Amino acid sequence: MLFRPPPSSARRIGQLCVCLFLPFFLRAHTLPGDSSQHLRAWLREVEGMFETLKQEQRAALLPLRSRLLLVNAALLQADARKPELGYPLLLEKIQIEEHIRGLGEETDLKLLRLRYRKSIEMLKILYEKILSMDHHFTSLRTSQQIMRISNPHEYPEFEDMKMVLDERMKRKFGFAMPDIVSSNPYLSAAFSIVGLALSGNNGKLSPAQLEKISCILDFTVRVHQDLGVIYYETEYLRDANLSLKKECETLFAECSRQVTYAMPLQLCRDNDDWEHLYNLLQQQVDKAIANAATDPAFRQKTSVNLQFSVDRVVHFIEKYCAFVAQGSEYYKKFAKITANYHDSQTCPGTLPDTFSQLKTDIETTLEKFNNAYNLPEIQGSRLKDLLYGTTD
Repeated sequence: MLFRPPPSSARRIGQLCVCLFLPFFLRAHTLPGDSSQHLRAWLREVEGMFETLKQEQRAALLPLRSRLLLVNAALLQADARKPELGYPLLLEKIQIEEHIRGLGEETDLKLLRLRYRKSIEMLKILYEKILSMDHHFTSLRTSQQIMRISNPHEYPEFEDMKMVLDERMKRKFGFAMPDIVSSNPYLSAAFSIVGLALSGNNGKLSPAQLEKISCILDFTVRVHQDLGVIYYETEYLRDANLSLKKECETLFAECSRQVTYAMPLQLCRDNDDWEHLYNLLQQQVDKAIANAATDPAFRQKTSVNLQFSVDRVVHFIEKYCAFVAQGSEYYKKFAKITANYHDSQTCPGTLPDTFSQLKTDIETTLEKFNNAYNLPEIQGSRLKDLLYGTTD
């Protein structure tokens, strides 16, 4: 008797895919990305979807392989050498083997479709994190704070003293401090010391005022270079984050183009158009499966394009994790820099409020890099195994 594929196998696979994918499609717009707990739950759900697909494949293959064993055993019988008995058995063997191979290719495409979709969802999660970092960097007050903290002219006591010195220097020597002094703490310190030495105090500045001014000059000169490091490296991180954002948008455009989706990532996000993208993915994979026998080139092209997209997303995940780790190290260094400055017994109350605010900003940002932006769940092999399909 010639082999006939079990009529319920394809139907069971189709029903399974509907049960698997439809609920997840409906939940796609609420894909968690805000906490490690939600991300771990998401990973467990993805693992379950992969495992269910593979179990369905094994269930569909079981009767085929059992029948193949019987056919192979029958072919070894002496009666099978007769053409009227052996030929139908041989034909059935070929049909079963072709059906097993086709079922394997179909399952591979469905698994690849799932991996591609999960890759897009990971891009969606990472893009939200990158936008959050961009907003955070934009709202940082680092540049304004550093300008105020490291410039003695931002301190009222120093400005009062400078006005006294300017008046004396003009009256006594006909000399005024150049404008460049106000933007350079080193020059300000030098001119102030020289001015005090040349003009004399004449009782207009109290010892307490002179001590306060000395403490301001000492602090601003010492802190100027270190705060410059914080400022420029913060700017570097801000620029690197913008580059990462552009790369994510470019990657999404190139990956989504594989399923003929043309809307940019920002518009897709703003319009919540993810379902359209997933529907195009579904249509392309269904077409590749339906036409596998008549158009194997299209099936191969679809498989290569989707797998290449998954590979690129995996590399981008690594780049994102490296950036977060780099940002965390930078802010650890910033925290150590600011921790080196503290009020001494000689100059109590020297540190301005803006310096304390800067320290708070640095500590808050470090915490964000270690917790909100850091996603340890995607740095191990677990997610890569899922995206590469090596979960057997």
